[in-house]
Amino acid sequence: AASRDGASTRNRRAGQHGETIVKKVLIVDDSATTRAVVKVYLSGQSLLFLEADNGTDAMRIALDERPDAIIIDLKMPGMDGLSFIRRARMSIALQKTPIILITGQKSPEIKAEAMRCGASHFMTKPIDVPVMAKLIMKSVGLEK
Repeated sequence: AASRDGASTRNRRAGQHGETIVKKVLIVDDSATTRAVVKVYLSGQSLLFLEADNGTDAMRIALDERPDAIIIDLKMPGMDGLSFIRRARMSIALQKTPIILITGQKSPEIKAEAMRCGASHFMTKPIDVPVMAKLIMKSVGLEK
């Protein structure tokens, strides 16, 4: 299942005439709770949240919507986070999109593999939400 939620249904770019610049963030996790925590913590920011609960839907949404950043879980049914990152990095549309991989696995091998695949950042669960929020804001160019 995929959904849209956030500050706006449009992705306004040019800050002309005092418009708010809205950035799209795709949150991909099979846990609705994890997706909700990230959204609640970042509510009130100039972010439009796109959501998917699996890698296959996430790839379709990412190619259609061109998010400014992607947060993706490693372990999900169907296409996992590493497979998503490999495919994203082969797509011209997503080659430079910041991708934050999150996982419950703390192994250095997983982190090394994530970076080899093209992850921009790697975080372990339980997620330090303030750190993740700062990383997301920096990734989309809205860090204060």
